[in-house]
Amino acid sequence: MMNRFQIGGMLICLGCIVVAGLFIWGLVEEEWRFWAIAAPVIVIFLGALGIGFSIGRLMSSTEQAHKTQPKEKSAASSTS
Repeated sequence: MMNRFQIGGMLICLGCIVVAGLFIWGLVEEEWRFWAIAAPVIVIFLGALGIGFSIGRLMSSTEQAHKTQPKEKSAASSTS
């Protein structure tokens, strides 16, 4: 019996095969050739912008760390 993790993996594999088939069909079909190229480019570009936005939001909302002074050695530890 397969667990939920394996079923999820199988569904991802099946989805990738379906999307690959649609992409190849779009390249072969003259009417859809533009969108077969444009759609993945749009998705990748928007994904990159989303990652950039996420990094910028993280940087803008992070508080600056306070600088700490190094601790001085105590007299007891230097007399060993």
